[in-house]
Amino acid sequence: MDYCNFINPTHKLLECRDKLRELAQRGADTSIEDLKNVYDLVVQTLHDIPQSDGENKSIRSLTLISHMLSKAAQFEANRENLGLPSDLIENVSSKPSQLHENYQNMEEVNTACQSDSSHKDKFDDFAEARRNAIESTIVRDIESLPVLTDIAGLTEAKNALSEALVDPILYPEWFSETDLKPWKSVLLYGPPGTGKTVLCHAAAREIEATLYQISSSDLISSWSGQSEKLIRELFDHAIKLNKVTVIFIDEIDSLCRVRCSTEDDSNRRVKTELLVQISKLQKTTGIMLVCATNCPWDLDPAFLRRFEKKIYVGLPSTSARISILRKRLNNTTRTPAVSYEWLAAKTEGFSGDDLRRFSSEIAYAQFRQYKERKILTKENAPCNPVSIGLIETVLAKFVRSVDEQQLSKFHEYMNK
Repeated sequence: MDYCNFINPTHKLLECRDKLRELAQRGADTSIEDLKNVYDLVVQTLHDIPQSDGENKSIRSLTLISHMLSKAAQFEANRENLGLPSDLIENVSSKPSQLHENYQNMEEVNTACQSDSSHKDKFDDFAEARRNAIESTIVRDIESLPVLTDIAGLTEAKNALSEALVDPILYPEWFSETDLKPWKSVLLYGPPGTGKTVLCHAAAREIEATLYQISSSDLISSWSGQSEKLIRELFDHAIKLNKVTVIFIDEIDSLCRVRCSTEDDSNRRVKTELLVQISKLQKTTGIMLVCATNCPWDLDPAFLRRFEKKIYVGLPSTSARISILRKRLNNTTRTPAVSYEWLAAKTEGFSGDDLRRFSSEIAYAQFRQYKERKILTKENAPCNPVSIGLIETVLAKFVRSVDEQQLSKFHEYMNK
């Protein structure tokens, strides 16, 4: 969802407006250096706006920025310390404008900017790009996704997710007639490759929900203020659909890590916006947020509290590994000694994704034997069945994605 790869005067106007709002909200806490930096940006922006554009879409934003500039200047009585030409403030403040007459303080300006939806998209060149980016995350062919019964193992996780997402939709009468309220926010956590994403997909398929498939990196923009807008508009988009909806955000830990003193303002604003939107879900019907992480201990405590249900997705059991290997190696010939039970024992500690990669390695090892023989004999011949020796060779080179230290960390986290 890379939608911020251009810059133009309108975007610079919006950036100025947002920064001036921040100054106004800080009030007495605003430093001279902060004011000077924003003033420099505003002055340069006003200088760069084409005059021919003034009669069209930019004139309203120019007036707003001019008014905000004059208001922000009131934070410091000594104009010279700000490094601004004195005539700039005087000229800006003295321009006749209906907006100057109507907007008496910064609070009213902020309210007007937020409520004036008729002009919103005209002065936001990113608006259409954000809409397109949001719509591109919707999984269109949901019928191609698996259902929960297609997933081997993970019985506890499947049952918990079914209670959280599926049951409130399939049995609405129970939830409407009792005090039991459906969970609105669910956190799936566990080692990498254990099936958190496919679990969410399967649950969404069960209830034929509109599914937003999002990575945390999709919500991060290098442009000031765009990430917050994208998050807000994502949730608004889901609410306006008025359908059963699942918003799935993967790798949520990269977006909502524990706060620290060195964290910049943009990250804090993104977190605040996401917290607001999660809280807003409580007032909706049929919209659920599911997030996934491999590092739950890295999440900000404020976010952990917002998740009403936390589900651990662990490594597959022996029976689950047998089911997965049976499905993956169904078309692979094996010697009688290579049973699925023997393979399951050899793959203790493998994740579901490890088993997928392991099965592919076996198939390629078998193919390499076939290719070498065909090159030597120039004849087609059946593949040699997979033997214990070949399996041992593959296992010797295979690196699983989850080690004992990582598993211990999850066990410690769950036992806290």
